[in-house]
Amino acid sequence: MTFKAYDILSSLVPGFLLLIAGLNTFGIYFDKDLIVPYTAVAFLLGFLNNTISSWLEDLYFWTWGGKPSNKLLDGKSVWKVPFYHSAKTKNLLIADCPNQSPSNDELFSIAMRKSNGQERVDNFNAMYAFSRALLTTVLIATIFLLITHYTEWQYYALTIPVFIVLWLRTKQRGYYYAREVLNTYLKQKES
Repeated sequence: MTFKAYDILSSLVPGFLLLIAGLNTFGIYFDKDLIVPYTAVAFLLGFLNNTISSWLEDLYFWTWGGKPSNKLLDGKSVWKVPFYHSAKTKNLLIADCPNQSPSNDELFSIAMRKSNGQERVDNFNAMYAFSRALLTTVLIATIFLLITHYTEWQYYALTIPVFIVLWLRTKQRGYYYAREVLNTYLKQKES
């Protein structure tokens, strides 16, 4: 089994953040002599966090007003992530689809099938997944911290703005990934 740097960081960074929030919540002091067990626990927490972030993806899409791929295929972009060729791309995808009335999800799966494995697409997917994991980390950590520090305004002043910024950035990362898949598909069809 081989681990890529992304696999390790995407579990360790969120895992350590959750570990620190958990230690704070339960009033346990960080002991530098336990760094090896902490690392193992952080990796496990990060792995679980990645799972939860995947499960929460439909909720995130709902808060964003829809799935980024569906929105882009319908010609709707978001701030900082325009996609100018939605009609052309959608028509090419419909031509490639055996179904007479395909959904946007079905069309996007065709584009993914033809563009996955490209380094840029894979990197955009990894960045989106990492952003989604960080968003979920901050959501969980905020809940833990506010349970024990609900009377301290500083925790609200710190965690809520961080959550909002990560929510917006994760949304943008989702759009960047969907746009990269569609651009890669379009480039392959035009060449």
